[in-house]
Amino acid sequence: MKAADYLPSESQAEEDQYPQRKTAVFACIILFLGYTLAFVDRNIVALLVVPIEHDLGLTDVEMGLLQGTAFAVFYSVFGLPIAWAVDRYNRRNIVTVGVAAWSAMTCLAGLSQGFATFFLARIGVGAGEATILPSATSLIADYFPPEARGRALGFFASGIYFGSAIALIGGGLILHRIEGRQIQIPFLGMEQPWQVVLISAGALGIPLIIATLFMREPIRRHQKNRKSNNYATQVQGLLATLKSNPKALWAHFIGFTAMAFAAYGAIGWLPTILIRQYHWTPGMVGIRLGVAALIAGPAGTYFGGFLADRLEKANRPDGKFLVGALAAICTCIPAIILGTSTHQGVTFIAAVVVIFFTSLVWGVAPAALQEIIHGSVLGRVTAIYTALLNLIALGLAAPSIALLSEWMFGKNNGLGQAIAIIVPCATFIALTAFLSGRRAYTNARQCLDKLQ
Repeated sequence: MKAADYLPSESQAEEDQYPQRKTAVFACIILFLGYTLAFVDRNIVALLVVPIEHDLGLTDVEMGLLQGTAFAVFYSVFGLPIAWAVDRYNRRNIVTVGVAAWSAMTCLAGLSQGFATFFLARIGVGAGEATILPSATSLIADYFPPEARGRALGFFASGIYFGSAIALIGGGLILHRIEGRQIQIPFLGMEQPWQVVLISAGALGIPLIIATLFMREPIRRHQKNRKSNNYATQVQGLLATLKSNPKALWAHFIGFTAMAFAAYGAIGWLPTILIRQYHWTPGMVGIRLGVAALIAGPAGTYFGGFLADRLEKANRPDGKFLVGALAAICTCIPAIILGTSTHQGVTFIAAVVVIFFTSLVWGVAPAALQEIIHGSVLGRVTAIYTALLNLIALGLAAPSIALLSEWMFGKNNGLGQAIAIIVPCATFIALTAFLSGRRAYTNARQCLDKLQ
C-alpha cells in the first residue's frame, strides 16, 4: 500500500486525515516493541524461580504471588483509570511513562533483597504495563484506516509471543553464559546471575523510551458526543447490556478465564519442574522452552482463528464456543501427562501440546465478545473481562498450584502433581461453561444482529 493510500482527498476535512504511511508504520513498530518488552518483563520471573528462592529464602507460594498475584491485581486496578486517561490525554506520553515505569520496576526487582521489596517492584511492573494495551489500541485506530487496522493490530499483538520467547531464550542465554559467577555492574556492585537477567531486561526499556518520544500523537478520529455520553447514560447502557444476556456473558467470562487459568497454571511452573525434576540448567530451559513457545503459541492461535472462521462459514454461530470446548478437551490429558510423567522428553512434549491447545482461545475470546456486545459498550465490557482474566487466571493460577503442592506434598514439592489436579479441573469448568452456554450465546448473537 502506497503512502498516498493513507491520505484523504482534498474535499475531506482536515480532521478526517490519517498520518502518512511511514509515520503510522513507525508508530506501529514502536508499539509492537513496547508490547514485546512488556511480556519480556512480565514473564522473565518464571525462568528464575529456583535461583531467586535459593538466594532470598522464598517458598513456592511466595514465588507464585510474585509471578502472578502482585502483577495481576495492580494491572487490573490501574487498567480502568489508565483506559479513562487514554480517552482524554496524550497517548504517546502515557506510553512513554508506562515503559519507563515498568522498566525501572523490573530493575528494582533485580535489586530486591527480600519478598516485600520484590512484591512492591512487581506491583510497579503491573501498573506500568497497564498503559500499553489501551494506548496502542487507541493509537492504531487513529494511525490506520479501517482496511489496514487488522494487519496493524495483528502485528502489534504478536508481541505476546515474541516477548515470552525472548524472556526465556535471552534469559537462558545470559544464565548459561554467567552460570555460577557473580557479575560486577557499574554503580551497583557484584550481582547474582538472576539479578543480572532482571536488570538487563529492565535496561532494554531505555532505548525504547527514547524511541517513543519520536512518535507523533495522531488526531482522534472518533470524539464522542459528550452531551449524550454523560456518566448516567454510560452506566445505564452498560448495566442494561450486562442484564440482557447474562448466561451468554457469564459462559464467555467463565469459559475463557478458566482456559487462561489452565494455561498460566501449567506453563508458569514448567521451568521450575524441568530444573528440579530433570536437573536442566536455567539456560537449557530458557532456550528450549522459548523456541517451543515461539512455534507452538502462534501456531495454536492461528489454528484457533482458522477453525472459528471455518465454523462461521459452515453456519455455526456458536463456533467460537466450540473452539473453546475443543481447547478444553485437548488440554486436559496432556496436562495430566505433564504433571505426572517421570521422563523428561514426555514432559516436554506434553508441555508443547498444552501450549498449542491453550493458545487456541487467545484470538477467539475477544472475537466472541464482539459478536454479542454492542459497540457502544464493547470497550467497557472488554475491560471487565480483562480484569477478571488477570485477577483470576494470572493472579491465582500460580499461587493455587503452589499452595496445593505444599499442602499435599510438603514445601517445594509436588508442583507437577498439583498441575495434574488443578489444570484438568479448570478445563472441565471451561468445557461446562462453553457447552452449557452455546444456546444462550447463539441467542445473544441473534439479538445483536437485530439491533444493528
